[in-house]
Amino acid sequence: MTTEEFIRDIIPLQPAMRRIAVQLLHDSASADDAVQETLMRLWHKRVHLSLIKDKRGYCLNSLRNQCISTLRRTRNTVDIRSLVDTLPDTDPQETLDAQQRYLQLDQAIAQLTPLQQQLIHLKYVEQHSTKEIAQITGLTASNIDTIMSRTYAILREKMQ
Repeated sequence: MTTEEFIRDIIPLQPAMRRIAVQLLHDSASADDAVQETLMRLWHKRVHLSLIKDKRGYCLNSLRNQCISTLRRTRNTVDIRSLVDTLPDTDPQETLDAQQRYLQLDQAIAQLTPLQQQLIHLKYVEQHSTKEIAQITGLTASNIDTIMSRTYAILREKMQ
């Protein structure tokens, strides 16, 4: 690819490349840097660009890869040792009590009907809304609310 072809075919893609980079990086300055870095790499590979049929797709894909590399380089990390210093001291008895409560809750849930267990699973494990649960189970939202209310009452009783 000659300099004229590069200017004619690749440089006009710069505004589209910038829009994509801003969307991916959420920062104008970083987006401009990513576009410039991508254009520089494309310039160095201009001999090979003449062999590529979809130059626009290749350029935008190269930009996307550059943005991903930028995001990986700037990922925030925390030293694990600094986290250990900030952890509160836990009382072994409190930990044991919590484990016993979870075991008790597990046993209480095991005694529920299959429908109640399914609703608990959908709501708290898969974190679906009542509307989504209604679509999954075929029940109405008011049915689900009634069943869940009764289920909570049963669990409260068994947990005491």
